[in-house]
Amino acid sequence: MDKEIRGKKRKEIFEMIKKAERISLKEIKASTNINYNTIRSAVISLTNSGLIERIERGVYKPKSK
Repeated sequence: MDKEIRGKKRKEIFEMIKKAERISLKEIKASTNINYNTIRSAVISLTNSGLIERIERGVYKPKSK
């Protein structure tokens, strides 16, 4: 990936999504104990950056190349 991901929590969330075929915000919350709103904010940013994509409400996956 050419895009730089800023922030420790955002990087952690991105790595989880990258490793999973699909993952929900609730699964990320349960695995990391990061605040839900922080997860939402990071996921929105990662989606807008084109690094991940939304599959359905609250479920995301790495962006297909």
